[in-house]
Amino acid sequence: MPKMYGWVREVVPESPADLAGLQPGDLIRTINGNLVRDLVDYRFYVADEELTVGFERQLTQREVLITKSADENLGVLFGEEPAPFIRQCANKCVFCFIKGLPERFAPQPGLAHGMRSSLYIKDDDYRYSFLFGNFITLTNLKEHDWQRLDEQKLTPLYVSVHATDPDLRRTMVDGPRAGDIIDHIKRLGSMHISCHSQLVLCPTINDGEQLDRSIDDLAALRPIVESISVVPVGLTKYNNMLKTGDLPPLRHYTRQEAGIIIDQVEAHQRRCAAESPDGYPFVYLSDEWYYITGREFPPARHYGSYAQIENGVGMTRFLVDQWERSKRKLPTAMPQPRRVTLVTSIMARPVIEQFAADIRRTERLEVQVLPIVNKFFGEEVTVAGLLCGQDVLASLEEYGNPGDLILLPRVMLDNEGARFLDDVTVEEFKARLPARAEFVRNAQETIEAIRSLAAPSGEAGAPKVTARIQAR
Repeated sequence: MPKMYGWVREVVPESPADLAGLQPGDLIRTINGNLVRDLVDYRFYVADEELTVGFERQLTQREVLITKSADENLGVLFGEEPAPFIRQCANKCVFCFIKGLPERFAPQPGLAHGMRSSLYIKDDDYRYSFLFGNFITLTNLKEHDWQRLDEQKLTPLYVSVHATDPDLRRTMVDGPRAGDIIDHIKRLGSMHISCHSQLVLCPTINDGEQLDRSIDDLAALRPIVESISVVPVGLTKYNNMLKTGDLPPLRHYTRQEAGIIIDQVEAHQRRCAAESPDGYPFVYLSDEWYYITGREFPPARHYGSYAQIENGVGMTRFLVDQWERSKRKLPTAMPQPRRVTLVTSIMARPVIEQFAADIRRTERLEVQVLPIVNKFFGEEVTVAGLLCGQDVLASLEEYGNPGDLILLPRVMLDNEGARFLDDVTVEEFKARLPARAEFVRNAQETIEAIRSLAAPSGEAGAPKVTARIQAR
């Protein structure tokens, strides 16, 4: 029998589950006779108002009847991962992130534990796409997967396209049925399932005329395709200049090349916005293009609902606007001299320097910005999400006195906020620092942490969690 999803970790007090007698440790097996295989099944079946929940308690099979409103949460929190059997990727994409990692068990200088093991799992799971916005290729779906998508209407999905030319996509993705992407997206549409798409561009491979073709082909599939993100390939020192087959070696985009990409995509944006009833551009450039070229970020209205913000599309604009709304909450003065160090990535430094200028208006508060050079993955890797604990520690130790508070972007850590990419734990990290350190997600948390410095002795604490948007 397959491993079951549904171990109850916690029951929300006064919830329908609590009132019905469900307890932590129960194993939910069925809802209205339907097997609960994962979180997708649970969310789908629990939407009914009348529920017969079959569960196991101490090896005894039980059932309970629960009546609730259609929009009411059942009130259970689970203790397992949402999908215990991750559908792993069978493709061999030329720019796969795994190729940008060191060999899994190879010793690395200064690395006490080895890289975080979860980094080496290549997922291509439609459940993760629906639940968390992970991008999938649609190359590994079997007929029963399509049937489940149709039954449960798992929409929207997030699809890695890269190229719509069948031959080119087969070469880039090197996976089963890679050339059938247009047919796969049309099939989603026949099930009333939409998707957001991405094109990861590699210089001279899928840009130029191929980029025009991909955007035009995907635009023709609106409204099945809700948006396109155009993202530059991310490379580390482990896969930079890597050559695959007959394709040119992978490399980073130059500033001039990035400017050409922006101009090319902006022409499509103007056309799509004119054709769209909401006036949105449909195809979006990730923030990296603007950082590479130094061009100004579009205004918030350009990004609409920020549908691809977790893919780095509009994240900087969102953060800057959020800061503008929140900075009035900065304290006017500190009761005594204080010093704050803002740790950031090389790419985000110009934006963080703007924030630091505002923070310096607080009297008796000294602010310093410390951009971290990525020694582990290579200096051309400039995003905060790929900074390792050892590089951050080395930079802080070399820098000297960080002051009273060190603020770091939360995106450096895993989903649980416990470890860096190089498996350095937050506890180990903080133990090596001479000052209090906090990992912040957004403008509000940054300001809350700074305000805590002005609190009476003993009242300073960690910033509150207020949003899930992270700065790259």
